[in-house]
Amino acid sequence: MALSATMYHVQVNLSDVDRGVYQPLDLRLARHPSESMRYLLTRTLAYCLSYEEGISFSKGGISSTDEAPISVRDPTGVLLAWIDIGSPSAERLHKASKAARQA
Repeated sequence: MALSATMYHVQVNLSDVDRGVYQPLDLRLARHPSESMRYLLTRTLAYCLSYEEGISFSKGGISSTDEAPISVRDPTGVLLAWIDIGSPSAERLHKASKAARQA
């Protein structure tokens, strides 16, 4: 039997003085069974540091290799930013730089 994801509910009062972003965030995070707590927290910090309109976690989580763990899209659906966690391979960086304006 496969292990299921563990859900976490995180509330963050984001206050980024440099960018002028002040936002309460109510996040629901799914931790994949193979994901470490350190990676989950790093994903959460990356989300908060990059927060802007249109940001979202990937639907497939860390098991999806075709999409970024965190992405920013404009209202029309165009990928603006591909945010990866850790040390991605050169091929993955190349794919991200071709898919998004910012990687």
